Amino acid sequence: MFSSVPEVSEGLRKAGYIAIFVAATIVFLAASLHRPVSTQGPAGSGQSQLAYAVAAAANTTVEWLQCYEGINEDEAIGKFDESLQRLCVELKAKAARVDWELLKSQLHCQRFLLCWTASSRTAIRKSLVCLLIDELDKVDHAFETMQLGLLSVWQLSIPKLGTLQPKSIPFVGAVDDF
Repeated sequence: MFSSVPEVSEGLRKAGYIAIFVAATIVFLAASLHRPVSTQGPAGSGQSQLAYAVAAAANTTVEWLQCYEGINEDEAIGKFDESLQRLCVELKAKAARVDWELLKSQLHCQRFLLCWTASSRTAIRKSLVCLLIDELDKVDHAFETMQLGLLSVWQLSIPKLGTLQPKSIPFVGAVDDF
């Protein structure tokens, strides 16, 4: 993503974000080590703006995952579209011969995975992205554990679909207010 701390500083400056040397170093190391940057501060103090500046400096986009109290894996990642699966089964069942094993495997593919947020869909499929996880402090312990696990191994296991890995590891910024 970046080859040096001065490159990060210059990229952030061009994006309109003036960063001290320590902040540019943190961004460089986080990008190099594929680790998230976690920022805290009062609401409106500009933590999210860092993610947008990093994305501009890296010539990519920000995918934003807005967390809130009660969010769960289905809402953040997605689930299978059961209505569409049912319709597919009904249509295929009307055919003379049905290969049920083939149909079963077809029903559990990404085509039937309904991603509730663009960020989860894009972070897996796009080659380079800056993923902004906003308000992670608002979620329950189980969801936070799932998110941190995902960020540590950079893969996502979805029952009946298998393990998904992003095309490239995204730059991640996590924002908490205090």
